[in-house]
Amino acid sequence: MGKITTSLLIFIGLLVLGCASKEESQLAPVKSEPAKTEKAEAKATKKLAVDKETGLVIAEGFEIVKANCTVACHSATLVTQNRGNEKYWKDAIRYMQKNQGLWDLGSDEPLIISYLATHYGQSPVYRRAPLKVKWQE
Repeated sequence: MGKITTSLLIFIGLLVLGCASKEESQLAPVKSEPAKTEKAEAKATKKLAVDKETGLVIAEGFEIVKANCTVACHSATLVTQNRGNEKYWKDAIRYMQKNQGLWDLGSDEPLIISYLATHYGQSPVYRRAPLKVKWQE
């Protein structure tokens, strides 16, 4: 049967039995509505073309970001999974320059930061709505 750990067997047993703690079963269901900003962001993203190779938004600065970030260093996923304002992206660039050998971006840096902050900027939208739990005392 191979090497199956005790914790794995316990996990499978709980999964099969559908065991849940009493506290979990007493939680009130939460209606999750997408935030208005999420809808607006989705509309804005739909209007912009996305590069099939990298997944990056095709807009001013795209080619420079693609050449400096994804072709030479890392996957575009590292860009698309992050969100931040101009300071966040500038700090990320400084970190990569100090610790990971990123070269001086020169006159391209302001355009790269602007592109990243515009298309991968801070978002007030979370993966799910915050839970509204009534704690029993």
